[in-house]
Amino acid sequence: MTVGTESEDERATREATDWLIFLEDEPDDPDLRARFAEWLSAHPANRKAWTETAQTYDLIGSAAANQGAAVRVFEARDVADEVAPLPSKRILSRRMLSVAGAGMALAACLALLIAPNALLWWQADYTTGKAQQQSIRLADGTDVELAPQSAIAVDYRGSQRHIRLLKGRAFFEVTHDATHPFAVDAHSVRTTDIGTAFEVAFGTDSTDVAVVQGTVQVDASPSFGVSEHLQAGQAIRVGWTGGFHRANADGNEIAAWRHGQLIASDQSVSDVVEKLRPYFKGMIVLASSDFAARRVTGVYDLNNPLGALHALAQAHEGVAVRRMTPWLVIISDF
Repeated sequence: MTVGTESEDERATREATDWLIFLEDEPDDPDLRARFAEWLSAHPANRKAWTETAQTYDLIGSAAANQGAAVRVFEARDVADEVAPLPSKRILSRRMLSVAGAGMALAACLALLIAPNALLWWQADYTTGKAQQQSIRLADGTDVELAPQSAIAVDYRGSQRHIRLLKGRAFFEVTHDATHPFAVDAHSVRTTDIGTAFEVAFGTDSTDVAVVQGTVQVDASPSFGVSEHLQAGQAIRVGWTGGFHRANADGNEIAAWRHGQLIASDQSVSDVVEKLRPYFKGMIVLASSDFAARRVTGVYDLNNPLGALHALAQAHEGVAVRRMTPWLVIISDF
């Protein structure tokens, strides 16, 4: 359970919504589905929350379908040997739906379903699209920078200042107030400010936290055994299925995306390409498994993702970057 005052049911419901978002993004990812199955079986409240979340989503999807919305049915497969079914409806249309005579409640449901990731954007207070960054000043003076394809929800009610990172990555420069704790939740990991500037980000299968100045407290589900105090120049990676890794981090390299840089240190090409994708207004296809596995170290320009891809390829023989259309780039062997 995320550290705080929420109950197991509240924690499970929040995490079930997160899983719905992740599975909507990558419904055919076997690793993601395996991690979901592990989460589902970790606590009885998880299965209950997932069932209720999926049923609610299906009911909304059925209403949309009856009004003529474009829908796609998930493949009729069970997750991890029939652990639990995915919700059956996924909305593909990006057009606003006009439904004559529909009440405001139904209109809200339809608005929720008109685009991929609509559920996420519905929850979010601030979002960014591809190749977009956004600077936000919250009511207390805290500054937030959102990386491309990121989203946060803000809850400043009551005595706590609560942020949920729904997708992507964000950098926080917090206005410290000991009487009103500032916390960021990201997939069962809570980072609490103790006078800080820090980054929280989603990795491939982890939540990553790095501190530029001050200190933070990082806590996760009790089964993970994570309760760590981080100071400036320190970072932690908490796996979604357990385990964590602490490391030192160069303050100049933390959230380097804020300055238009991607700094790679002995990373796989596939990881670097994955980090470049949000900065390219189109699709990048990495078609060479051999090239994808190679390790690279370098600094790449996020303001010119196509140039960064060419720089990656030029450092290795036998690899070509081809821009097939303005929206499609394929990296393959000669």
